[in-house]
Amino acid sequence: MIFRRLHLHKNRDRGPLVGPPSGSPDEGTDDAAARGAEIELDADGRVTPESLAAVRADAERGLPVAMANYGAALHAAGDQAGALHWYTRSWEAGNVVAGFNLGTLHRTAGNVHQARLVWEQAATRGDVDAMLGLVRLAFEHEDRPTIERWVPRIYAQELAFPITAVGVAFGERGYTAEALRAFTIAGDLGDAYAMEYRAEILEARGEHEQADALRARAAVAERLY
Repeated sequence: MIFRRLHLHKNRDRGPLVGPPSGSPDEGTDDAAARGAEIELDADGRVTPESLAAVRADAERGLPVAMANYGAALHAAGDQAGALHWYTRSWEAGNVVAGFNLGTLHRTAGNVHQARLVWEQAATRGDVDAMLGLVRLAFEHEDRPTIERWVPRIYAQELAFPITAVGVAFGERGYTAEALRAFTIAGDLGDAYAMEYRAEILEARGEHEQADALRARAAVAERLY
C-alpha cells in the first residue's frame, strides 16, 4: 500500500481522507526499484510497526516516494511537524504527489498562500489534484480566471475523481450548466457518483425519465473513489 493523496473532502461526507492515486506522475521516481518499502496494514487496519520502520529507513536513505509515504503515514497519525518535514524533503527531491500533499497540509493549517504556491508548481508539472486544489481555492475567493484556467486542464486528464469534484464545486455555487457538464464527463468515464449527482439536477428540473435512467446506470457502475 502506498499512501498517496490527502484530499480535503471524501465523496459526500466532506471528511478528511487519504485519497486515491490520480495517475499523475511522481517525477524522478519512474524506476519501481526506487520506491522502496510500502506501508502495510494489519487485520484491524492499523499501520504495522515493521512496515513503518522499513518505510522510514528508505525515507532516510533519500528515496522520494518513501519520503512521501512516510510523511503521509505521520500525517494520518496526527504528526503534522513530521509530515511537513518529509513532504518537503520529498517535494524538493522532485516527487509531485508529495507536493500536492504538502499543499494540502498547508491548506488545512490555514496557510492558504503557501498552499497556493506549492499547488501552482505541482499543477504546472501536470498534477491533476493540485489543479483541483487551485480550483477549490479559486471558488472560495471567487477567482473566476483561475477556475477558467485549470478546469479545462482537469477535464483533459479524463480522471473521474477530480472532474466529479469540480462538478460538485460548480453545483454548490449554483452554476448548474457547468456542474452538469462536469458530471456528464465523469459519468461517461464510468463514475457512479457523477451519474447520481447529474440525476439529482435533472430530477429537480422535472426530467424524471432521464434521471431514472441515470440512476439505473449508476446502480451498476463502478464507484471510482
